[in-house]
Amino acid sequence: MLSQWRFSLRAAAAAALLVISAPGGHASDKELIPRQLPKEQQEKLQRFLQAHEKPKTFMPADAKVVGSQPGNVDAPLEGAKGKPVKQYLVQITSHRLVPGQEQVTKADVYYYRPNPEKGKRGITVKHTVDLTTGEQVGQTEVILNGRAPLAREELAEAVELAKEKSAAVQELYKGREKNAVRWEYLQLMIQRKSEPHEPGDRAVTLVFTVSADKEETPPAPVRVVVNLTKGVVTPGPK
Repeated sequence: MLSQWRFSLRAAAAAALLVISAPGGHASDKELIPRQLPKEQQEKLQRFLQAHEKPKTFMPADAKVVGSQPGNVDAPLEGAKGKPVKQYLVQITSHRLVPGQEQVTKADVYYYRPNPEKGKRGITVKHTVDLTTGEQVGQTEVILNGRAPLAREELAEAVELAKEKSAAVQELYKGREKNAVRWEYLQLMIQRKSEPHEPGDRAVTLVFTVSADKEETPPAPVRVVVNLTKGVVTPGPK
């Protein structure tokens, strides 16, 4: 079963360009830093992000594993050896203000790491940062059942997969300027196995539409489900 768990649709021809044009992802990383934090704390967070942007291993060393794997599947938490490890910054949340303190002193940083071995589940990695020093406090956590938001890089990948593997999407783009086709997305949570989808897979529904003149009847929207974990594209719900 596929359930929707992020309910904000984003119109995204422009967003797609922003993802592609952001070198190294640094621009999007900065945008995730809470703007309500003082400038000094924002700078410390930025330095922490720069120091942690390139993981060496899929599983962080000495990390605390939190939760159970989706679908109650007991599988080894390892990526394919020798393959590069990717990670995407997906969320930064500042802690609540503690009574007696003038400002927030900690924030949680969440990364999503796709498994280097295609088809296997990724992990969410959480660090807690002391905003007064810019250093990590406590143990790194690997969250198995976390619903990490999709990163911009993942959305860009999903759109390219849809263009590559969906004949209906290809037909929509055929003979049109790229800017004439727009897309919106809704992230999905897969609750139970339903081929080719499994619990824990990263998946998104994309809806492609065409901007038409008043005299022209636009074609019907094209909906597809892109499973980033499996690298497959299937027709979406009508």
